[in-house]
Amino acid sequence: MSKPHFTIKNKFQKRSEQYEDILTRDILGDVCYRITGKRAFTVTFDNTGYNIGRLATLEYNGAINYISFSEFEIGSRNSFFQSFPSALVKYYQDNNPNKSIYFYFLAPNGNIETDYFIFMYRLMKTAGTIFLNETGYLTFVTKPFNAVSDIIAQRDLNRGRNKGNASSYVTIDENGTLQIFGKTYGANKYETTLLSLAIYEITPYSMELYEIQEGNLKKLPRDARDVIKSLGINVITSDLSFEKAEFENSDSLRSPTYLYNLLEKLGEKKCSLCDCEIPQLIQGAHVWPVASIKRTNNISLDTKIANAIDGDNGLWLCNNHHKLFDINVLYITPQGRLKFKKSIEQGHEKYLRDFTINNYLPIDIMTPGFNRYLARRNKLLDEKQYSFV
Repeated sequence: MSKPHFTIKNKFQKRSEQYEDILTRDILGDVCYRITGKRAFTVTFDNTGYNIGRLATLEYNGAINYISFSEFEIGSRNSFFQSFPSALVKYYQDNNPNKSIYFYFLAPNGNIETDYFIFMYRLMKTAGTIFLNETGYLTFVTKPFNAVSDIIAQRDLNRGRNKGNASSYVTIDENGTLQIFGKTYGANKYETTLLSLAIYEITPYSMELYEIQEGNLKKLPRDARDVIKSLGINVITSDLSFEKAEFENSDSLRSPTYLYNLLEKLGEKKCSLCDCEIPQLIQGAHVWPVASIKRTNNISLDTKIANAIDGDNGLWLCNNHHKLFDINVLYITPQGRLKFKKSIEQGHEKYLRDFTINNYLPIDIMTPGFNRYLARRNKLLDEKQYSFV
């Protein structure tokens, strides 16, 4: 029986250190033993090109094992994870049915148990990654996510602790389609890739990935994009041309960038006026309506679109409250207090009072930008026609 055989490119991606200086025979022997039960191995070092994903492959008995090695330095919050999604993409590109993917810690220097790190470890495991030596570096064993709702809840919890740390979001639309909104620049593209591949492994829903333009970058790297599309995930690129077409064709405007901006400002979907948290029933409601923006003559088309997709120009509302808001049965004062139209029937008023839990908007909605849009809306309404709840 032949020995297990490693294939490794000499150099790290964008670095000059050689793998022989880092992946010692002791480390390779440990990896080999943990995967195959064998300590003897052979190795080929490939001097061509860079190593994408800090990756080695180990072939034995017809199986191919992908091993991604950790960074040493922690750096920024997600620089530690920039290599692994590339390794995962390489793994998905391999058509060998007898394959596995692993992650191996190389004595990282710094705190690797932050909330964000743990979230990413769980995504890695959800995508099918086996951690070879986590017990030597983590104080507890992380578990994969079992449901998309758990990913959404954990993502929003992390976001609440540090609002600057959220670059990708997950939700479900009214048609039961799972939607991932991800940015495409820098480390964000790696997080978006990992999130998409992890969710694919556990979701019963059809999936859409919206690439949110960031700077001049509109799309994920080609290999990642091709793998995601090959899994049947619909990939949609949201840029200015896309948003312009959405704006011109619909007054309701459910643009990806608008929804992304609402998620970034408010977090996961939850009606601002009642207890409904069923994402399929929650919609992004414009404060200054799109139809009114379109009719405004003294601003450019680009400015109109910017107003229409601004996260401050919206709030999450359930289907019922959204419809009532659109037909102006509901009125919001500059202080965020809710009023009902006086002309509604008494029986209807009782129903509205019963299912409207919040008579004031949450304070995180009432930003200066939101108040400016609210003033534009209320300018068209007569507050005397409304009474407090």
